[in-house]
Amino acid sequence: MSGLTTIARPYAKAAFGYASDNSAVDQWSSMLELAKTLSLAPELEKAALRLQPEQLMQLYFDVAGEYFDEPLQNFLKVIIENRRTSALSDIYQQFQLLSAEALNVKEVTVTTSFELSEAQLAELVKSLEKHFDCSVKMNCLVDSELIGGAVIRSGDTVLDNSLVSRINRLKDVIKS
Repeated sequence: MSGLTTIARPYAKAAFGYASDNSAVDQWSSMLELAKTLSLAPELEKAALRLQPEQLMQLYFDVAGEYFDEPLQNFLKVIIENRRTSALSDIYQQFQLLSAEALNVKEVTVTTSFELSEAQLAELVKSLEKHFDCSVKMNCLVDSELIGGAVIRSGDTVLDNSLVSRINRLKDVIKS
C-alpha cells in the first residue's frame, strides 16, 4: 500500500459503514473499483491537478455517473472537494480489507519456488485456516529464486520458510 493509507482509512471506514448498514457492500465494492480505475487514468490524474473540484466532479459523473448511485456520488463529491482523488486506490484497498475482515476472511499470498498441486494447496489452506482461525483466500505466486520452501504473507505477518532465507540465516550465524 502507498503512503496514502492513513488518509484513505477514515474514508474507507465511512464507506464500508454505510455500505454494510445498507446491505450494499458488493455494490459499493464495484463502484469504488470503478472510481479507483478512473482516478488512475492518466488523463483524470492530470485533470485532478488543474480543474476546480466542481469541474472534476462533473468529469467523473460524465464518464461513469450512471454506474454510481447517489450515496456514492455524494461520497465522491467529498473526496473530490478535499482533493483526495489520489487516495481512491488506497480507499478501495482499505474497503476490501474491511469487507474481508467482516466476513472473517484473511487474504494470504503464498510464494513458492514451484507451482503447488491441488492436494498441496488444499493442505496449506487447511493449515492456514487453523493457524489464523478464519477462512483464507489464497493468492499463489511462483518465484524460482526461492530454491525451495515458501514465503507466506498476510497483512503484516510474514512466515518466511524459504531455502534462500535459511541459507542467509546460516551465513549470518557463520559470520558471527
